Amino acid sequence: VVALTDQAPSYAAKPDDPGTAYTPLSVSSPVSRDVVGRALESLSDAGLDLLVASLHWGPNWTTGPDRRRRRLAHWLVDRGVDVVHGHSAHVFHGVEVYRDRPILYDCGDFVDDYVVKPELRNDRSWLFELVVEDGAFRSVDLVPVHIDDSAVHPADSATAAWLRETVRDRSEPFETEFERSGDGLAVPLE
Repeated sequence: VVALTDQAPSYAAKPDDPGTAYTPLSVSSPVSRDVVGRALESLSDAGLDLLVASLHWGPNWTTGPDRRRRRLAHWLVDRGVDVVHGHSAHVFHGVEVYRDRPILYDCGDFVDDYVVKPELRNDRSWLFELVVEDGAFRSVDLVPVHIDDSAVHPADSATAAWLRETVRDRSEPFETEFERSGDGLAVPLE
């Protein structure tokens, strides 16, 4: 896992002070390309089975990624990242499959319900499960959940229906294919 953030630069690690792995997270930033490129390069010879880029990126309370995040996600996959795991917005975004690799632009809230915005329904989300069989990525399964009192619960049928419709809408720009899987969905990766 390579974990990076473009949030809260005041928490960035310094040579003599621990902190976050802060970088602007933009393909157009030479600093970002250098930092991220060196991190990926250092892992390329490690014989990894799975490389995840976990990114705390972008503004809060959005329902989809901007062009800058899409470009960076594609750039990461082009450099060997298997899964882009985004988080920060407190609202789940759409799912994209790029070169047979999943990009989860934002996984939304999962336990945190300190603020629920009724118009965004950030108390509704997904458990995202990467299914790997015989070393091959098969799917990302989306299990519908709702958050109540800082606890995650299986979604009821009405909430699950809303979640299925909403993630399909938010994934439409990426032409993502979904298959129904119980109350949830599956995104095929092959």
